[in-house]
Amino acid sequence: MKKIIVKSLSILGFTLPVASCAVMYGSPLADYEVKGKVLDADGDPIKDIKVRLQDDRHYAYTSQDNECQSLDNGDYAVRLNSLPTDKLYLVVQDIDGAENGGEFEEKTVELDFSNIKYTGDDDAWYWGKKSLEQNIVLEEKVSDEE
Repeated sequence: MKKIIVKSLSILGFTLPVASCAVMYGSPLADYEVKGKVLDADGDPIKDIKVRLQDDRHYAYTSQDNECQSLDNGDYAVRLNSLPTDKLYLVVQDIDGAENGGEFEEKTVELDFSNIKYTGDDDAWYWGKKSLEQNIVLEEKVSDEE
């Protein structure tokens, strides 16, 4: 009777743990970093522009630095911890109006990470990090009065 039960359970997939077999649950993650400058059409830096890095699901898995404001020299740097992907988006907004030298149109920039290799750890859960430099050129808002 004992043999019948053991055979039946093994057919159904119930087995004793094997030392070389590990069961893991969860989702793989990777780190992404984008840095560069925010510029106007003349190539001059724009300060205080909000830059947000997001995936197509508009969700960051940790409360990281996926959002920043450009510095006086236009520099910005954002990071995102997300499911591994080849495509991310920068959402760029002028949040202070004319105080930074003009009013600029909002812009979304699609970033292609497909040709960039992951660096760092290479295991089932953490794929590593991908970095990219991307300058952003914003157009000034056209006033409705013109």
